[in-house]
Formats: sequence, structure tokens, C-alpha cells
Amino acid sequence: MVPDSPRRGWLRSPVAWFRHGYDLLGRAFLVLVAVRSLLALHAVVLNLLFVLPATDRKLGVVAMTLALVGWTVFISWRLRKPRGRTVVAVIADAGMTAMIAGLTPVIVDDVAVPITLAGHWLAGSALYAAVLLGTRWGIAVATVTTSVYLLVVPEVAGRQIDIVLITFITTITLGELIGQFKASVAEQEHERTRSVALAERERLSRIVHDGALQVLALVEREGPMLGPRGMRLAALARESESQLRTLLQDREVDDDADDTLVDLAAALDKYQSAKVTVSTMAGQVMVPRTVVEEVEATLSEALTNVDKHAGQGAQAWVLLDQETDDEVIVWVRDNGVGMSADQVTEASARGRMGIQDSIVGRMSSLGGSAMLKSSPGLGTEWELRFPIDMGE
Repeated sequence: MVPDSPRRGWLRSPVAWFRHGYDLLGRAFLVLVAVRSLLALHAVVLNLLFVLPATDRKLGVVAMTLALVGWTVFISWRLRKPRGRTVVAVIADAGMTAMIAGLTPVIVDDVAVPITLAGHWLAGSALYAAVLLGTRWGIAVATVTTSVYLLVVPEVAGRQIDIVLITFITTITLGELIGQFKASVAEQEHERTRSVALAERERLSRIVHDGALQVLALVEREGPMLGPRGMRLAALARESESQLRTLLQDREVDDDADDTLVDLAAALDKYQSAKVTVSTMAGQVMVPRTVVEEVEATLSEALTNVDKHAGQGAQAWVLLDQETDDEVIVWVRDNGVGMSADQVTEASARGRMGIQDSIVGRMSSLGGSAMLKSSPGLGTEWELRFPIDMGE
């Protein structure tokens, strides 16, 4: 059984020539086209029934009226798709509207036309600008067109002031309503995406909890009974279990823009494991997401070096501190075998251990520095310093 289709209003075309899946303003634009078409029809009626009989320059009136109709069709078709809604198109629309209104004294000569040959169609370009580009553009276009209107009418009286006032009020109101609509749609989409991501994470968490975590717990419990190799397996299982549990406890969804501020302390907490101890500040350290990504990549490289070169059973400690408001320090220390100064120089020169690019290079790209301290038998320590913009 086919469900009943939603009732179509008189403004909803059965052929959705104006709509695209990514166009949030498709329906609003169709309403604008209908409104501007009615305004154009009003101007045509006034010009042909009232202005044309009263002037000797009938050809000019007809030409301007045809230009008004033709431009309405052209610009509405041009703006039907998002890629056509450019600043140039809106400026051209405002210019054409101002030209038709401004040529009124030249075309009709001595005949008094209180609302110009453009009629109330004059407000259409400002409405298009407000909806498609924002309230500020709408106000700018309304200022241009109404200024031309006030310059060419025979006298400025109450009726003319009312037309200007209504044009501005309508433009601002419509622009703000569309702005709120777009913000509401974006917020709803953001929440929908977040809900879907969290639901998927919950589903995966149940799968991992019922499967992998139980197996790892069994290996950790039974491994020591198998001797040294079993103890090694138990240690690895304990570390993997710790990392999985930390991941499952994370309920944040990474959906922020690159310039969004993110808590660096919370981002580093996920590196806590059986072999890594993370100590962060009690408060938040808010930095741009791009900075967090670079710091995380640097920290991952440093911890990878600990795992590869510090020796079996080596532990690592990560400390986040902020001595000043505009600089952050991350220490990464281990109790491994350490290196001599010559070994550090040789490793850096050969591009080994990620020293030159992954650590020093990333800190340099942030405008910071990376200092390595190490001695044979005394472990290794990285001191990572980088500035942060507090946005003041």
C-alpha cells in the first residue's frame, strides 16, 4: 500500500527544477521567485495601464517594461542553483533594478510617476540579496535601490518614505529569518550526526566488551601460568585492555572544525595505559584543533620510540604544564636504556627515530621547540614547548 503523499501547496512545483539535495534554500527561493514575479506583474500593469497612455514616449515605456520582465526571468533562472548565487549576480541584479528606476524621468519625461517604472518590483533585488547572501547584503542593495528611487521621484512625501521603510523592514526581517533557519538546520544536522556516531560507538563498545576484553582478561589471568612467555603475553594483554577501556570510555565525537578550540588535557588523557602514565593540569588547556592534532602526532612518535628503543619493560610518563598563559609544555620521559649525545646526533642525521621530522619538525611548525635530554642508563626526556593563541 502506497502511503499518501504530502499535500502540495500552490507554491510547490511538481517539477522541482529549483531543488538540489545540498540546497537548503530551494523552497525559500521558490517563494521569492513567486513574490518577485507578482511584483513584476504589478509593475507591468501600472506601466501599461497608467503610465503608457499619459506619455508620448510610449516605445521607451514598453522597452523598460519588457526589460523588467526579461530580467526577472533571467535573474531568477540564474539564481536557481547554489553555484549561480554569486556576489556578481546579486550586484548585477541591483544595478539593473537601479537603472530601470533611475531612467524613469528620462523615459516618461514630464509625467509624474510616484513609484518609478520599476514599481514595487524595486524591492525584489534586496530580498534576493538578503536571502541568498545574508542580511548585510540585503541592506546594502536596499540602500542603493531606494536611494535611486528617492532621487528620481518628483517629490519625497509620506508615500515614498513608507515604500522605503517597508523595503528595509521586509529585507531585514526576511534576511534574519533565513539566517535563523540555516543555523537551525545546521544545528539539527550536527546533532543528528553526533547521535548516529554515538549510537555506532555504543554498538561497537558492546561488541568489544563481550568479545575482545573478555579474551584479554583471560590471557592476563592465565598467562603467568605459562612461564616467561606467558607473562609477556599477560603484560601485553593488560596494556591492550587498558587502551581499549580508555577508548570505550571516550564519548566525545570528533566533529569540530579546524579552528574550534579543544581541550588539550582531555586529548592527551587517552594515551594513558599500563606502560604510559599521563598527568595533566586540573583545568582545561583550550587550543585550536589543528594544534592538538600536531601535538598528538608528536606525542605518538615519542611514545613509539619508547616502545621500540627504550628496552623491554620501560615505562613512560607524559606531563602537561602551562607556565605562562601563552605557552604550553609537554614533557615525555621514560626510564629506558637512554642514549648518548653521539647516538642522538647520529639518529637525527640519519632520520631515525622520527627526531628530525616527526618531533622537531612538528614543534617548529607550531612556532615552538623540542629539546631532547638523554644519558645511557638514565632514560630519555623530551621537552616540547609551543605557543598558544588565547584569542584575546
